[in-house]
Amino acid sequence: MMKKLIKASFLAALLAFSACSPKSEYTNALPKNASVVVAMELDEMVGKAGLNGSSGEKAVEKLKSLIKGGLQGEAAQLAERIIEQPSESGLSFDDKVYLFATPHAGAFAILAKVMDEGKLEKLLEVLEKESIAHPLREESGCQWTQVGGALCAFNKGTFLLMLPSKGDAMSMKGTLLSLMRQEAGEGFTSLPEYTKMEAEGNDIASVVNLSAIPYEWTTPLRMGLSGDIHLEDIKYFLNANFEQGKVVVNSESLIQNPKIQGFFDAMDKVMQPIGGKYLEYYQGNTMVWMGGNIQGKELYRMLCQNPAIKQALSNPILPVDVEYIFSSIEGDFAIGCDNLARGNYLMYADVTNSQFLQTFENLRPLLALTGGQIMLDKVGKDEYLMRTYYGNFWFGVKNNRLYVTTNRTWAEEVGRTYGASLARKPWAGEVKNNRLFATANLNGFRNVFLQYIDYINVGMPDWRHGKAEIVLKDKNANLLQQLVETLEKL
Repeated sequence: MMKKLIKASFLAALLAFSACSPKSEYTNALPKNASVVVAMELDEMVGKAGLNGSSGEKAVEKLKSLIKGGLQGEAAQLAERIIEQPSESGLSFDDKVYLFATPHAGAFAILAKVMDEGKLEKLLEVLEKESIAHPLREESGCQWTQVGGALCAFNKGTFLLMLPSKGDAMSMKGTLLSLMRQEAGEGFTSLPEYTKMEAEGNDIASVVNLSAIPYEWTTPLRMGLSGDIHLEDIKYFLNANFEQGKVVVNSESLIQNPKIQGFFDAMDKVMQPIGGKYLEYYQGNTMVWMGGNIQGKELYRMLCQNPAIKQALSNPILPVDVEYIFSSIEGDFAIGCDNLARGNYLMYADVTNSQFLQTFENLRPLLALTGGQIMLDKVGKDEYLMRTYYGNFWFGVKNNRLYVTTNRTWAEEVGRTYGASLARKPWAGEVKNNRLFATANLNGFRNVFLQYIDYINVGMPDWRHGKAEIVLKDKNANLLQQLVETLEKL
């Protein structure tokens, strides 16, 4: 009986949407300029899903019925055989399966090792009979065809399927065959990040750079970069592992550009380790919370290294001493929101004094020119209410704490601490290990994507490393197990 549901699901996707080398040389087809490369240990993930042996039989039967419902005749029979025994596809799922994207999300691809060329050829011939695939053609030492909106090619060792994000599938033919001809040392495998990705031993490992962003979205980024910094220079290594009760994702900067490294060094001075003092100022059911520790003087100094920003901050037309405001902020800050839809938020920040508030008094003549669209009211000692067309917000300083909030009640209760606060959360002790920490409470969500999740935490101990934990409501099983259980209940 079938022992690997996830492996079969990969083939099921191929069927629903719709062929030179020994051992591991199929990885030669990975492009050197890929913006994203993802390696998946499907065999390991299947084991964590609890599908080995008879434990997954019910889920397998469910998958059979789902797949067979969309296929008929020989295709349905072949699909059933593949679900029972994935090796019938001709592909090896004991080896890693790779996903990759070309720069600016031009195309997406799946790369797998061919174990039996004849079985894979048979699969594609069946798809042809079902009018899912075109007839196979031979070119450049491999066979290729169109499957739905994608192109695929295979030879004795390599299977590659590519799907363009825009345009006709045939526009990818040249790229497809070129990658199939690629030899050792020509592609992604020649890069040090490939070696790192292969050595980590994670369920999912990936390397991503900012050229993954669609080109039309990158204009602001490209305008802000100096001529010797390119989007592909900004790259990260990420891995994900399915653990009991949570999914853990780690990130690490792979950036070597000296200018970007200099930026990271500057940010390490701007953002210091969090003290964690503001956790008790937010109720335990706060939906979204973020905390950090900021050195305002260092931040202002870093911002002013950019001539355009420096000019904007020192604009003589604005009667505001921006430098003085920045310099007054020193220490922990936090911002929390109880409901994203309502837009209620409360922010705190450590300040050295309250004198900088005087600069807002200097704004009154300018605000008078708005014809009542923006109004500033002093509502107490070092306390203000800003009325705007888009809504009101209260701000001020109490006990060397700057506060800003959109909620009148919170403004009246500034400085209040809670017994059932975020400080009581199981993750509270992790906050001090980071320079930036954020959490999202998703326990109340019931949609199909978020129903398993209790909360998500993201922490950055420095600007080169990060860690995210997706913590599940069920702490006794990993996410893969829970997904299989859901499939069984369908």
